[in-house]
Amino acid sequence: MWRSLLGRVTGWLRLMKQPKYLVGTLAGVAWMGMFALRPVLRANRAAALGNRVEDVMEWLPTLEMTAALALLVCLSLWWLWPFGKASLELTETELHLLLPAPVRRRHLIQYAMLRNQWGVLVGCFMISLFSSGGAPTVFAWRFFSVWVFLTLWHLHSRGRGLWVARLQELPAAVAWRRRATVVAGIALMWILLAPGIASIVTSLPGLSADIAPALRDALSPDRIRGEAPLLALALTPTRWVLGPFFAALAPDTPLAARLASAGWPLLLLIAHNEWVVRSQTRFEEATLERSRQQATQGDAASRFRKARQRQRQTAPFALRPMGRPETAIIWKNLMLAHRTPLVPAIGAGTAAVAISAVVVAFTGLPDWLIAIMTVAGAMGLGVTPLMAGHQWRNDLRTDLLRIDVIRTWPIASWQLFVAQVAPPAIIASLYAAGAAGLLLIAGVAAGTPSATGSVLVRPDLAASLGVSHVGLLLLGLATMVPLVAAIAALSATLQNLLALLWPSWIQLGRRRAGSAAHMGQGMLTGLGLVLALAVGLLPGALLVGAWLFLQVGVAELPLMAWELPLLGLTAVIPLVVIVGVLTRFGGVLWDQLDPSAELLSAGRPS
Repeated sequence: MWRSLLGRVTGWLRLMKQPKYLVGTLAGVAWMGMFALRPVLRANRAAALGNRVEDVMEWLPTLEMTAALALLVCLSLWWLWPFGKASLELTETELHLLLPAPVRRRHLIQYAMLRNQWGVLVGCFMISLFSSGGAPTVFAWRFFSVWVFLTLWHLHSRGRGLWVARLQELPAAVAWRRRATVVAGIALMWILLAPGIASIVTSLPGLSADIAPALRDALSPDRIRGEAPLLALALTPTRWVLGPFFAALAPDTPLAARLASAGWPLLLLIAHNEWVVRSQTRFEEATLERSRQQATQGDAASRFRKARQRQRQTAPFALRPMGRPETAIIWKNLMLAHRTPLVPAIGAGTAAVAISAVVVAFTGLPDWLIAIMTVAGAMGLGVTPLMAGHQWRNDLRTDLLRIDVIRTWPIASWQLFVAQVAPPAIIASLYAAGAAGLLLIAGVAAGTPSATGSVLVRPDLAASLGVSHVGLLLLGLATMVPLVAAIAALSATLQNLLALLWPSWIQLGRRRAGSAAHMGQGMLTGLGLVLALAVGLLPGALLVGAWLFLQVGVAELPLMAWELPLLGLTAVIPLVVIVGVLTRFGGVLWDQLDPSAELLSAGRPS
């Protein structure tokens, strides 16, 4: 593990010799420090978690009992679930290296458990950093308490999985006897606890403005010990597990009491570790299968193998044996993202929106649901086209990895570029259309007499434009949808141009969780795309502004509702022209692209 970590750090430092990784890393670190980490730490220093808890110290015993009860319920349901796999976190390479080696079985399992600690330690560090308020002692204890809980949870889950898998290896009679013993024990425990739980539930107060004191008294530890002693006894082990965390929440808890609260969890951790490493379950095949599945996760071939036979035969649209080659490229790239037939899906979505709008026009919707639908629809309509080139990568960023095959296709360069840009733009436009449908339903519901909240379209505005509330809503959405589709096409076009301009800088293939360099590269390209989109929208905005100035300001003619779609098309036309010019430029870049030169420049030391 140490040599692997050292190799990763050494490889990362060597990559810093290349400008694309150095610039990306600096940008990623700067963003994390200036815009993500610094505000959180400043807020923590201003109001640390321990200081905030001082105001609600009387709730800590109640919260501890409630959390212990929730943990006991989760563990009971978990053990009643009859499924589990005898798999460990080992890669296929590690299995081939370690299984034939003279390594004891116990040590091999122990290595698999320790290997998982990297993720646990990073998670504990982040949780402690963002919740300790900058105090070193609070940070250290919170790190320790979170580490104990997460490690114990991981060991328990791995031990349970190995135990369930072990049952499948034993004779049927023995397996059923062990399984029945566990189920009977859990059922008996809850049967014995039922009277005490019922007594506590009946004492819970009803909903009122002053429910907090009565609720705190009903769930207090003293009340539970007095009315449900068996429940208090059953909650003792789970309270041991949560003890270090809750001991740190009270700022006046002495160090000796904190150390004493960590005794039982550490003993449970050691016992769980021995339980796992002494397991005799055959884990080799399940671990190998798991590692291979993770290695091929997200791969198109693996997704195809997982699909059912009926799903394998579906396609976005029917592809004829003969036709234009760009149509086949669009069909192929759409298949990389979705196999849903487009025409039935569009028809079903349109019918669902129309029926829902008619229904809510008569029945109405609650104000809170209207608000949620409005926010979700507005975000989908505004953000989806901007993310068209970033979210879906079924374009040149995937096909450039197979450039030796694509070069042989009998198609003009600019037509190939159009076919690569179209799939992510189409998918983003369809999602945006769905968000527009959600906005339509919310707008219709907001216009009903039963709605008391704010509406999307003011009635006086619709009357001044000479249409009804629903008519103005439909015209407004009809204005936005073509503009959204054009923005999605521009976003996808710019992303593919970047892939052709700097293929060694852009992360090709499917998006993966990368390093700080990849995050920084994404931030830089995202910032450049936002600026380019703003410049692309500027001509359309100027044309619309000139139209409105001449009509309303000079000619003093009122704006009519039927003009809204025309204004939208006026804003779309410059975008279409810009996308067309960029498409031709993309074809030129494709003709001039030399993959061998890119590979040589990427491998040449700086």
